[in-house]
Amino acid sequence: MVVTKAMVLREFNRPLVLEEVDRPVFGEDEVLLKVKAAGVCGTDLKIQQGLVPTKELPLIPGHEVAGVVAATGEKVCQFRAGDEVLVSFYLPCNRCRTCLSGRQTICENLRGRIGFEFNGGFAEYVAVPEACLLPKPPTLTFRQAAVIPDAIATCYHALVKRAKVKAGDDLLLIGAGGGLGLHALQLARWLGARTIGVDVSAEKLQLMQEYGAEIVIDGRDPDWSSRVLACTGGHGARHAVNFVYHEQSIAGAIKALGKGGQLVMVAYAPEFKFDALRAHLFELDLLGTRAATKDDIAECLSLVVAGKVEPVIGEVLKLEDLNEGLQLIKNGNLKGRLVLDIE
Repeated sequence: MVVTKAMVLREFNRPLVLEEVDRPVFGEDEVLLKVKAAGVCGTDLKIQQGLVPTKELPLIPGHEVAGVVAATGEKVCQFRAGDEVLVSFYLPCNRCRTCLSGRQTICENLRGRIGFEFNGGFAEYVAVPEACLLPKPPTLTFRQAAVIPDAIATCYHALVKRAKVKAGDDLLLIGAGGGLGLHALQLARWLGARTIGVDVSAEKLQLMQEYGAEIVIDGRDPDWSSRVLACTGGHGARHAVNFVYHEQSIAGAIKALGKGGQLVMVAYAPEFKFDALRAHLFELDLLGTRAATKDDIAECLSLVVAGKVEPVIGEVLKLEDLNEGLQLIKNGNLKGRLVLDIE
C-alpha cells in the first residue's frame, strides 16, 4: 500500500496525532481526492471531545473539503483525474420521503457523513463518492471552496430553507462575529433582512459592522435583549438565530423575539432550558437546522461567484498544526473560518 499522512483521532479529549496511514481505497462509484484545503469548525472540536456521535475510533475527521481528483472508480462518469472539486459531506439515499422532499440532511437511510462516520479530509487523501462532488469554479481558491459547504451553506440552509427569512424581516444573529455568523450577516444582506448582531468583544462588534450588521449589540450587557426590543419599536425580532450555545444566549433570544417569532438553533447541546411560558404566550417557533444539502451548497457557490457572499478566512494553518487550530476555536480567538492548507 502507498503511505500518506493524516491527523488521526485515537482518543477523545486527546490531541489528534499526525500519522502515516495507508492511502484510502476507493470504490467503483468513488474518487480518490487529493485534499488541497480543509475547513475546521466547532463541530470538529466537539468530535475531538466525544460530544458528537461518530464511528468508532480511530477516525480521521474533516468534513469541509476541497481538492483535486487523483483517480476514479470504474463507474464514475462525471469527473476525471485533475478535476478541482469541493465536497458535500452527507451521504443520503436520495430515495426516502425526506430526501424526496429536499431534506437530505435528515435522510431516513443516511449512510453517514464524511469526517464523522467515514474518514474525512484532515489528510492528504480521502475517498469520496462521486455523488458528493461539486465542481470548483476556477475563480475560487481551494481555501475559499473549503469554507462553502459548511460555514456558508449551513447559514444558507438555516436562513433560507428553515427560517424562510424575507426582505424587511428583523433578524437577530447571536454570535454573529464568528465563523458562521459573519457569513450569515452577508446572506441576510442579500435577502434584504434588517440585521441585528450580538457578540461579546469590541473586535467582533467591529467585524459585524464590516460584514453588514445594521445594528450591533454588546452581549456582555446582561439586558441586551431590551436593546433589541427598543430598536424594533417594541415589536421584537421576527427571527433569532443562535450561533453560540449557552442558556444565557437562549434566554436573551426568547426575550428579544416578537409574537410569532422563531428561535433557530444552529448551535446545539443535548438539552437546554428556556421560557416555555413566553413561548406559549407568544406562539414562538423552535426550529432545528442541520448542516446543508448538496443543492444548498450549489446555490451558495453561485452566490460566492457572483460576489454576493465572501468566504471569511480567519486563519490558515498546516495539517500538522490542527491541534493548535482546535485550541483557537475553543478559545474563541478567530476572526472567521480556520482553514488547513494540505499539500
